[in-house]
Parts: sequence; structure tokens; C-alpha cells
Amino acid sequence: MAGPCLNNLLVLLCIAMAIALVANASDPDILTDFVVPAGTNSSLLNGTFFTYGGLVTGNPADPAKFSVSKATVAEFPALLGQSVSYASLFFGPGTVNPPHIHPRASELLFVVKGPLQVGLMDETALKVYEQTLQTGDMFVFPKGMVHFQFNGGAEPARALSAFGGASPGTIPLPAELFESGIDDAVLEKSLHTDHDTVEALKHDLAPSPAAPMPAMPPMEPPPAKNGAATACRSAALALVLCFGAALLLAAVGGRDKRVKGLDDKNAGDSSLTRAPTTKAY
Repeated sequence: MAGPCLNNLLVLLCIAMAIALVANASDPDILTDFVVPAGTNSSLLNGTFFTYGGLVTGNPADPAKFSVSKATVAEFPALLGQSVSYASLFFGPGTVNPPHIHPRASELLFVVKGPLQVGLMDETALKVYEQTLQTGDMFVFPKGMVHFQFNGGAEPARALSAFGGASPGTIPLPAELFESGIDDAVLEKSLHTDHDTVEALKHDLAPSPAAPMPAMPPMEPPPAKNGAATACRSAALALVLCFGAALLLAAVGGRDKRVKGLDDKNAGDSSLTRAPTTKAY
């Protein structure tokens, strides 16, 4: 009898663990149907709040490069708590979306225009799963696993990605390795290369320098203050201070007179006999 009961208990534990893992894999549950940004009057909401028109699906500014347009909670606040987000990816000929991970969500990629080569790295098995996708194909990248996309063709490629989280996050591995300040000696030993190669990689991955800010025009000195007005304000302030001091002296003098009168009265009353007092220690 103990065998079936133990098996049932193990099954229930496995189900509970699976439910917990699924719950942790998505955004935190919210207590309302949707979340309204702070300071927004929910009674004034309309369809605009649930609409986002900033996803770029046409040709980017530079069609020879890789570019991505996102619709996450940072760009589209209505996604907060909805466990979903989107991205539009454009690959110029010979461009790559370098190896990266999404720490908070899985990705489902749909190829709008192929072919497009994709790769998924299994760090545990030390294996790479690669596939050349055609138009209409889909590929899933599990949360937290290293993956990439590469357009090895002579024509542009396009893809749309759906994420199982409103803020999936992106950690590009090349940038994290060579732009995060890791010591050169550590990179040389880890990658089995020399100092010159590490410096060359850092130089290639460094972002383009920002355009210099235009020079600000010299600030004009503030206009001189009116001497007569300043003198008037100073005189008025002096009068207020003097008046306040006079009131304070008058109050102190009146208090001293009252105290002196009480002392004289007590001194003249000789019929009162006071018992000595004893202090307790």
C-alpha cells in the first residue's frame, strides 16, 4: 500500500514544482486586468492607451546594417503585467544579431522574409542547434539560453519576435565581455589570445563617439541692481529689526518689574514662618 501512495505523492510534488517554475517564468501576476501608470485618471482612458504605433516594420535608416525596433514595457506602458512584448528585426546582407540572451523571457521568432540562419547554444551539452529558416518558419529560443541570428544572403531579411514577458531584457555577450571593464589579463587567459587581439576587439566593439555638443553662448552678466531701491530695502529692514528689539526689551523689563514686586511683598510679610526643607538623595 505504501508504494502507490508514495508514487502519488511524488507525482503531486512534480506537478507543484512545474507550476512554480511556470509561474516564475512569467511576469508577476497583477491584481487588476491592466495597470494604469501613476498619475493617470483611469476614467479618462481610451483606445489610445492600448495602442502602440512605434514599431518600425519598414526599411530602416541604414538598410545595410542590422537594426531592431522594440515594443516592450519601456516603450509601451500598457504591457505592464501582461507578460508579452514584441520586436521587429531587420538584417542587412551579411549582418548578424550577435550571441545574446534574454534573461526574463523566451522568444518566438517568425521569419517574415528569409532565408535567415539561427543558432541556439546548449551550454550544458556543449552543443549548437543551427537552422536555416525560410519565409514563414518559426524558431523558439528558451529563456536564458545563448542564441543568434545571421543573414548570410545577398538580400535583406526580416523577422518578428514575440516574448513571454513585458521586459525580456537583452545581454549581448560580445559587449559584456569587451565593454564592461574586465581586465585585459583575464580576457587574454580566458580566450587564449594575446593583448593586441583583445585591444583590437575592444576597439571594434566600442560605440561610435557621440557628436560634440554645440558651444553654449556666453552668459550675459546680470543687470546691476538699483542703488536707491537697495538702500530703501536696507533701511526698511533696519527699522523692522530695531522695532523687534524694542519689543523684546520691553517684554523683559516688564517681567523683571513683576518679579521684583513679588520679592518685596514676600520680604515684608514677617508673620510667615517657613520650615526648613530637606532634599532627598
